[in-house]
This record gives sequence, C-alpha cells and structure tokens, in this order.
Amino acid sequence: MTEAPDEPLPLRLPGQNARRPRTVLVLGGGGMRGMAHVGILRALQTLGLRFDAIVGTSIGALIGAMVAGGREMEEIEASIRDIQKGDYFRLNTLKFLLKGIRAPSMYQGKTFRERLERLLPDVGFGEMKIPFYCNAVRLETGGSVFWGTPGFDEIPLVDAVYSSCALPAVFEPLEWQGHHYMDGGIVDTVPLRFAKTLDPDLIIAVDLTVKAVYKTPNYKERVLSTLFRAFEILEDITVEQALHMQVDRRVVLIQPKVGHLHRFDFSQVAEVIEAGEREALQTLTSHPATRELCTSQVVEGLSCPVTPRDYVSLHLDPARCIGCGLCEMVCVTDGYWAGGPLATVRKAHNYECTRDHACVRNCPTQAIRLGNL
Repeated sequence: MTEAPDEPLPLRLPGQNARRPRTVLVLGGGGMRGMAHVGILRALQTLGLRFDAIVGTSIGALIGAMVAGGREMEEIEASIRDIQKGDYFRLNTLKFLLKGIRAPSMYQGKTFRERLERLLPDVGFGEMKIPFYCNAVRLETGGSVFWGTPGFDEIPLVDAVYSSCALPAVFEPLEWQGHHYMDGGIVDTVPLRFAKTLDPDLIIAVDLTVKAVYKTPNYKERVLSTLFRAFEILEDITVEQALHMQVDRRVVLIQPKVGHLHRFDFSQVAEVIEAGEREALQTLTSHPATRELCTSQVVEGLSCPVTPRDYVSLHLDPARCIGCGLCEMVCVTDGYWAGGPLATVRKAHNYECTRDHACVRNCPTQAIRLGNL
C-alpha cells in the first residue's frame, strides 16, 4: 500500500485529472463460485483499474494469493479452468473405516494442500508483489486472524491459504503454533471491516453469496445437505450484517449472479468466470465511485451509455403482502414502512441500499423484488 502524503493534496479543479485512489480489492468466499473472481480480475484489467492490496477469504484467498504473488492472469485462468472436483475432494475412506464419526474430516486435507502448493507461488508474505491478507478462524477462541498482518506474516503462504479454505468437517483444521485454524468465511465472508483498517480511498468488494432461488435440502436422505444449508443460512446472516454496517460511498460491491450454484459444483467453471466478468464490467462502469476511473476505451459487448447503478429500486406486490413488518425490521435504510395493514415502499429509488438482499430473503410471501442490480 502507498502511504498517505504528509501534506494535504491540493483540491482538484475542473478539467484536472484526479490522482488514482488507493484501492483495496476484497475477494469473498463461496466455494467454486469463486471462479467468478477470475472474470472480475479480467474486467479490472480491461478497464485499467489498479489495486494496492488484496484481502481474500476462502476461495478468494486462493485467487488473491495467486495474483498478489505475481502470477499472470493467463496463467491463473488456465490453472482455474483445469481444476476438477477430484483435485480437492478425495474421501478420507481409510480414516472413516477405522474411526467412523471420529474421523477429523470427510476429505483429505493433504490432497488439497498438495494442489495448493502447485497453484501458489513459492513466496512469503513479505515477498508478495502486492500486499496480501487472508482470514481464518481460530477454533480455540472463535476469533479471526488475518494472515499477513504483523505477528501473523511468518506462516507459509500455502498454510495460510489452506486454513482460509478449510471448511468445517470438509478438511482438517490447520495446526500452527499450538492453535487450530479453519475457513475464515465462517465469521467473515466479505471482510470489509478489515479492509477499512488499511485506510483506502476505495474498496472494490466481491460478494458471492446472493441467491436467486432457495431450495429445500434433501434432509430425508442426506444429513450433510441439511448441515451445508444451515452453514449457508448463517453465512447469509453474517454477510447481511457486514454489508449493513460497512457499505458506504467508498465501497463498490460486485455481486455476480452465481448464488444458485452449489459451492462444490465444478461443472460450469467457464460460465462462472464469464458471469463474474460481465457483472464487474457493468458495475464498475456505472458505479459513481469507479465510472470516472475506467479507461475510455470502448469495451466490446458492453452497452453504452451504461445505466447508473447509484440506487436499488424497491418493488412490493400488495397482492402478496400480509403486513407482517419484517421488511421494515430488516431494512437498515428505512426503505419500507409497515405501519398500516400492508407494507409501503418509502424509497422507490433507494440510494442508501446496502444490497444485502435481507428484505427479499426475509419476506415470507415473496412479495418483495429488487431492481437495478
């Protein structure tokens, strides 16, 4: 990260070029949905947008470490496209046979770690081309750590990324200096709060958790599907709270439409990458914090002029509304009023909306729809 100047910068006069804002890129977690990060990085490159530090969670930690360590985009994309489910998920068959439910994990963490060693550059945190941080949860305390910060920058990069990706019961926790660490997305899937401690002018954050549809897990035949759904619900709530508290004018939130995919579905990697690129191009060229920073070069396939996404449009179907008041309860920007028999939209064009989708997820009759996203 570049340091803040000792003297205040002069005011920019009309017609003068602004200095490039110090920018932190936040890559959120989401399993294979994180392949969208590759498309987003491609869009940033196309638009000429640079960043000064990367913060990653889970799959975002893997992609972020490859970029920060100096891997070229072509190399990253080729590696990601070549990934198959078997590269990561080989059942701990022998341990299950010997230990049953006392086995430490469903899959072999050793196999996953060996794959990470081939993907990641052989550098330490102090040797990264771009400052890089990734989070994990310490099992003993439930608290977060951010590898790459003072006191947590001596750990090997592959161990740091492994711990950030180690989903509970899927892979064994990482043991390091007497403590055990697992997936940082358990408590912070989109770590905006940490990104703000780096004192940037701009944060470009990727949230992979938004879902267009919700499916009932096959709980009668597979208990694991119910457990994973419970994990996703907790993830949704923690992301909602993070966005409620942290999204402001300097946060550009990119939400690729990949939430309908299972986090372990590796069959649509190319489509997910393209979805990330498409969403990033639309968001970055229309968001007020970035649209003036984008290159003036015409981007093929992108309509112009771009519809500004300064606001989210709120829509409520009175035929479905039952007046329960949940929309008013969960909307932190007062977009709804539920004082009468039915709820009312107070902000048809909600410029303060944090894009957390809490109103849609919590509406029991599906009466709410959001637009201009």
